[in-house]
Amino acid sequence: MNLKVVALAFALGCAVSAQAAADKVIGYFPYWSQYSQFYPKDIRYNTVTHVHYVSLMPGEDASLNFVDENDATNFKDLVKFTKENGVKLVVSVGGAEAEGNLKAIASSEELLPTFVSNIKSWLSANGGDGIELDWQNITAEDAEDYSKLVNALVSDMSGMIVASSMYPYMAQEAYSAETMNKLSYIDVFMPDQMTEESSELVPNQGATKIHEMLSMVSDMGIEKDKLLPVIYLYGKSFVGATGYGSAHQGFGSGNEGYLGYNELMGKFDEPDYKVTFDEESKSELAVSNAEAIVFMGIPSVKAVAEDVKSEGYSGVAVYELDQDHHEPIVSLLVTIGLQLRPEVNYKPKKKK
Repeated sequence: MNLKVVALAFALGCAVSAQAAADKVIGYFPYWSQYSQFYPKDIRYNTVTHVHYVSLMPGEDASLNFVDENDATNFKDLVKFTKENGVKLVVSVGGAEAEGNLKAIASSEELLPTFVSNIKSWLSANGGDGIELDWQNITAEDAEDYSKLVNALVSDMSGMIVASSMYPYMAQEAYSAETMNKLSYIDVFMPDQMTEESSELVPNQGATKIHEMLSMVSDMGIEKDKLLPVIYLYGKSFVGATGYGSAHQGFGSGNEGYLGYNELMGKFDEPDYKVTFDEESKSELAVSNAEAIVFMGIPSVKAVAEDVKSEGYSGVAVYELDQDHHEPIVSLLVTIGLQLRPEVNYKPKKKK
């Protein structure tokens, strides 16, 4: 199967009519992109409305620091290029293993105002249009402290973006609609559905599962036009699997079974893989003699974007920018853009 031909057919389909503006396209740019030789200059800024930089780590004393100080120069470039291209730059604060410090800050009458002040000072000194609060490993017991932190940020950062990540499958009770509706927008993450511990092969994501997740969150009373699903731009490979429902013998090719979407397109140029689109889950599956790979491709990502637009959600986020394909005809960001921002010219610039 020639995947690029299939990609063209799906990507160039007509956009559905919108019930509400679903015009945000957010791309995550993590600090580790530098180690795969992907830099701020390599971002195709016409494909996104917002770039989320990952990340700043909160200290026990409510200070803020780059997770990797070696990335400070790249952040300066990111500020420069986003400004030049009219793209919003949002800094993610928190992340893996930051939940302890965030809880300590949020529950302290002393540290909480210091933390908010430090964020504002950091943005003023370094650049950026706002922050995304990323409280991972949140629990139901954190609900009150999470609300305190969000309320303080929203109250003291007037005129700036105050967004948050959300992990509803981890602790739905941690998020109150009253609190969440105060945010500029919310990036909704789901955990990987396919892991090494899974007894049989299932989709890692899919438009059907993403639809269910967004419906669950909006049913909590959270406004739809605040919500963006996060699409993972990677696939996961498993040795010995032959299709959905089949057994496997652990991770296949890639880094512990992870393969960026751009890597997958190179693999699928070879005739070894049969690639299919599963209508029930609205996800892609590639099977060879050695392994099976579950991923989100052009048809499933297009289905997510169509659903977001027809349901009146805020837009779509992708994780992470360096894993998209650089060719517009195969690009997942372009696929999203053709649905949410069809007026944009996504054709590559002609070489001089």
